[in-house]
Amino acid sequence: MNEYEDLKKTSAIARAADRLADENAGEKPAPNDPGKTPNDPGKAPNDPGRTPNDPGKTPNDPGKTPNDPGETPVDPGKTEDKAARDGAAKAEDSDDSEVKGEPGSQKKAPDSATLAKNKAKKKRYRRKALILYILLGLCIAATIVCAVGLGLELYTARKSIKYYSDLSSEIEKHPRPAISPGVFISPEPEPGAPQESESPGTGRPAEEEPVAGEDTWVPYVDFDILGNRFPGIVAWIQLEGTLLDYPVMQGRDNAFYLSHLPDGTSNRAGSVFLDYRNSPDFTDRNSLIYGHMSRVGEMFGALKEYRNQAFYDAHPIINLYTAEHDYAIVLIAGYLVDSGVETPPMGFRDDADFERYIANLKRRSVFSSDVGANPDDRLVCLCTCAYDFTNARLVIVGKLVEVSWSANPYMQDTQ
Repeated sequence: MNEYEDLKKTSAIARAADRLADENAGEKPAPNDPGKTPNDPGKAPNDPGRTPNDPGKTPNDPGKTPNDPGETPVDPGKTEDKAARDGAAKAEDSDDSEVKGEPGSQKKAPDSATLAKNKAKKKRYRRKALILYILLGLCIAATIVCAVGLGLELYTARKSIKYYSDLSSEIEKHPRPAISPGVFISPEPEPGAPQESESPGTGRPAEEEPVAGEDTWVPYVDFDILGNRFPGIVAWIQLEGTLLDYPVMQGRDNAFYLSHLPDGTSNRAGSVFLDYRNSPDFTDRNSLIYGHMSRVGEMFGALKEYRNQAFYDAHPIINLYTAEHDYAIVLIAGYLVDSGVETPPMGFRDDADFERYIANLKRRSVFSSDVGANPDDRLVCLCTCAYDFTNARLVIVGKLVEVSWSANPYMQDTQ
């Protein structure tokens, strides 16, 4: 009994010392702390306060293991839950490492073929994107070029229209009687037939003389004055009721006046001009006059209207004035030609060649005309662009007939 109490006191003193040391150190006693040995009288199995057979704290109590009276054993349920949570966390870490390609990933690294395929796919994508960007750039550039070209064409057209309008307004104009092509193609009267009186200078019967109108006029062109301003002028051409009312120029070649006004100013509208190989007095068998086809009707833009029969019926004559004579170009035919294959002839080998040319014109004409031509007639071809096919040209052909509209003060010496 004395030994037991001595042992109890010794154990109590040891536990008190351990608690004091733990409080001073601020630490909890370790599981193997000698202050809490299995033989601790306060917790020993032989402790009278807690017998080994105590059902609340038996050695087999899962809450306390026999080797650690001071620490509660780990609950197996909690251990399983913790293990499950740890496993889930490791699985997430493993998934992240697979996505990020980190070491330790369980996903198999792509082989060289897969890498090459992905690289080729990216290369094709970049190539397609580059092509799309290039096409977009080209579309934008084409739009800008078209807008600039259209603006430039409108600007030059307005400038040329104003130029020629001002020039035309300087020409003195007087009303004259209208004429018809019948004046020049009427058959010769039969011998002995009664002759009708004619109006001077027109060849028309006096009773058929039409009344002068505001749209029928003769420009009194002073070629001396115009010749000083425009050394290359050879004639003046006019189609009544249209914008075709221009001086006819002639240069040392057929290129200059394609892009220059009569005063030499550069302009895309150009000028109406006579072929440089023709005689400036229109004495050749076939004289060629050129002019641009304008969509707004200026220059030779009015000639495209001759593809309409009604327009020809209303405008069968085009007026041409020179320093020596006034002419009517009495229209015979109009036809389309490929300028790369065929051009109007400057002359003819003989009369038969001339007649074949006229017959060919009549067969191909875009309008129907009863006017014919004889080998002695002088022809004029008005040539302009057409858009029916590549290198298409529209050629309006007529014969020159000298007329005297009225008392032109600038031509009194030649009449």
